[in-house]
Amino acid sequence: MTFAKKLFMGSVFAISTFGLIACGSDSSSSSEPDPNEPGAPVEIPTQQDANITLSSELVGEGLLTNSRLSGDEMRFKGRFGLDITQDSSENDINIQFTNTEYKVLDAENRNVAVSIVYNNVTPTQNDIDLNSINSAGVKVNMNDTGFTACGNYKLMVTVTANNGVNDFKSTVVIPFEREAAEFCRDQNPEPPPQPQVQEIPMKFCEVTVSTNQNPGLDFASCTPVPAPATTADIIFSKAGTRDNPEITATSGNGTQFAPISNGDLLPSDDDYEVNMWPEDMNPDRVPATAYVSDFKYKVLGATLSDMIENSNQIYVAATTAYNKDTGAGFYAFAITDPSQGNNGDYTLTLKVYKVE
Repeated sequence: MTFAKKLFMGSVFAISTFGLIACGSDSSSSSEPDPNEPGAPVEIPTQQDANITLSSELVGEGLLTNSRLSGDEMRFKGRFGLDITQDSSENDINIQFTNTEYKVLDAENRNVAVSIVYNNVTPTQNDIDLNSINSAGVKVNMNDTGFTACGNYKLMVTVTANNGVNDFKSTVVIPFEREAAEFCRDQNPEPPPQPQVQEIPMKFCEVTVSTNQNPGLDFASCTPVPAPATTADIIFSKAGTRDNPEITATSGNGTQFAPISNGDLLPSDDDYEVNMWPEDMNPDRVPATAYVSDFKYKVLGATLSDMIENSNQIYVAATTAYNKDTGAGFYAFAITDPSQGNNGDYTLTLKVYKVE
């Protein structure tokens, strides 16, 4: 009958010693690490007595076919047998296996604190088959918490036989791999943190311009520029007909313009307009603030037209000094109160947003 048990490789046995008193200058203490400690280096025995035979799977070096994965368990192939013809003593008939030892080592022959499941089949004169459930049936669970990494490992197996007088030993090392794709994959990976958008706040001002006397506007100072305003950031001009007067806008210094198009670019966004300002439409913002990101646009151009027909429209302006990281040189504006005068001219009250 065989009995299944687990061998815990990381067990540490504390030995307390009392009353030892060293006299003279001969005393010494051992600092050798316990080979059963997790991470402790293990010296692989070289004793290979001829009385113990090895099956072909256990002959040679680096034979990865000696191990195979079955589900989450690593199983090991190979048999140890007894050859009584190698014992010339009168005790040859009494030889039998008396012990099996197993250790899991990492690639640098350090002890790994994992559980090894096997059947205790000694003492016996039968072959010890590592893979047979009717014999040793050795296996290692690859999800054992004693594994702290993936990579190359080894199962070190040492069997001992005795003929009633002498011990005989043989040790083999069976390589196996704990694959990263299978056992070191994060089962519930944390989603990567979303980049924090550094919102750029804007403040607003109001300014009045006119198409005849003060047609220009300096965005940075929020002040009108008197005619002819040829170098102003934006220059408003009358257009259209007597029956259908209009306003167009150009720049005297390379500033470009565009109507905002939030709803076209991102349907989930508010497409703000006059009297539906970003700072009013977002009550969660305390204090009420508009941001550069509120004013999205498609393509900048040199001219704006039909500004009376589209009097509820909010526009953006980008000067030649526009810096997308700081918002400098970027403005949003809208006509809040157009007042028609003589000869198709207009007086315009504008609301202008600029970076604080």
